Amino acid sequence: MKKRVVFLIFLVAFLPLSGQPGGVSFVLEVPEEVTAGEDFEVELFFRKGDLKDYSRFSQVLPQGFAASNVSSPNADFTFSDQRVRIIWLKLPEEEEVRVKYVISVDERLSGKLELAGTFAYVINGERAYMSLPRPEVVNIRPNPDIDPALVVDVSEFPGMIRQSKASPVTREAFATVIRQQPVIEPNGLVYVTLLINTPEGTSFLKLEESIPGGYSFEALDASGAVVSQAASLARFVWMRPPAKSVFTIRYRLVPILEEKQQPVVIQGNLSYTEDGATKEVRPRQMDVNLGSLDRTEQLALLATGEIGPGDGISSTTGTLPGNGQQPDGVTNGSQETLPDVATSPDSGPAGAPTVKGIQVLQPAAGVVFRIQLAAVKHPVYAGTFFQESSLFRNVKVEKIEGWHKYTVGPASNYAEAVQMKDRINSQSPVTDAFIVAYRDGKRMPVEDVL
Repeated sequence: MKKRVVFLIFLVAFLPLSGQPGGVSFVLEVPEEVTAGEDFEVELFFRKGDLKDYSRFSQVLPQGFAASNVSSPNADFTFSDQRVRIIWLKLPEEEEVRVKYVISVDERLSGKLELAGTFAYVINGERAYMSLPRPEVVNIRPNPDIDPALVVDVSEFPGMIRQSKASPVTREAFATVIRQQPVIEPNGLVYVTLLINTPEGTSFLKLEESIPGGYSFEALDASGAVVSQAASLARFVWMRPPAKSVFTIRYRLVPILEEKQQPVVIQGNLSYTEDGATKEVRPRQMDVNLGSLDRTEQLALLATGEIGPGDGISSTTGTLPGNGQQPDGVTNGSQETLPDVATSPDSGPAGAPTVKGIQVLQPAAGVVFRIQLAAVKHPVYAGTFFQESSLFRNVKVEKIEGWHKYTVGPASNYAEAVQMKDRINSQSPVTDAFIVAYRDGKRMPVEDVL
């Protein structure tokens, strides 16, 4: 529920009464109550009366609160040194001006937030100032996910920050960033999750993660960051850290067709500000399921490297290759090899060999036709590219003269093969599929079997 309070403008005593702009009033809307760790909206309305040019609204927020702009027509909105500043060099044409901004609340806070404000403007060549007649109070409920021992009253929070700066804890936290060992799926997709503890007092965060060769990058959950990719780096940038001091991000690596996938070894770096200087820290990579942890377990893991006694979690600073496993029997630094010709187009026995999740073509007697989809030098996780279409359910791979060739089928006669090829070229991302033929397990020109 929001409270709406109207403030009438009063002018400083030295201004002549005739210079007062008529019909000027303010309306401030704030919620009565919010939970620590959440954001809430503030709406500021004012009827500008005779005002046309320079005007400024300012508001001081206590430590533990931060503001960001949502909508401020014609104005320059800034938040620095715990002060909101909204400046108009020229006011909008509309009679009523509406401004909206968001205040974020540190998750450790409780108590009452008092919101005051000062309005400055120019009239008849003179600058005038007005203060809101009384502060508006927002009740801050303690966050139920926070240990009660960590909860601090709004009035005591600045002192706690000063004390923590003057007397840093003697035991450093185990980690600022923890990366779960990348999870490699059978289709070749690689999922990466990181747990980040925002350093105290920083106004900026940047996380950079290296992208292994042969993969592209897709962000899945960026927690409000601006995401970009530069060459082989994935970059997450927060111009203002997330409201929650501890948060997770997720991304995935997608195998690139026709490129050799390198071992999944990720280098990372988190940059932040501390006392005006830029600091950097590397993630610790751990064999732990970050998605299964509750808030208390996340804090314990960051502080000590353990969730509980005997949890069996292992870690390293910087990088680890993958999750200790490679799909389909591929080991680090090696690739599966196929005979120069893997023959026959049937589905083969259940235990037939595979290459990166794709079954190797097995021998079959007689004449059979298949449709070739792609040919690449290095084997790929073809299931990643073909899994979205029912036309590619039975993709097989064979190696011929150094090329890994991917086909679907079989078709029992040439007419059926033509129909299959046409459907693929018209109903799938593949537009240059063509027919190939086999006789008793050997690939040969189509015209030789017709």
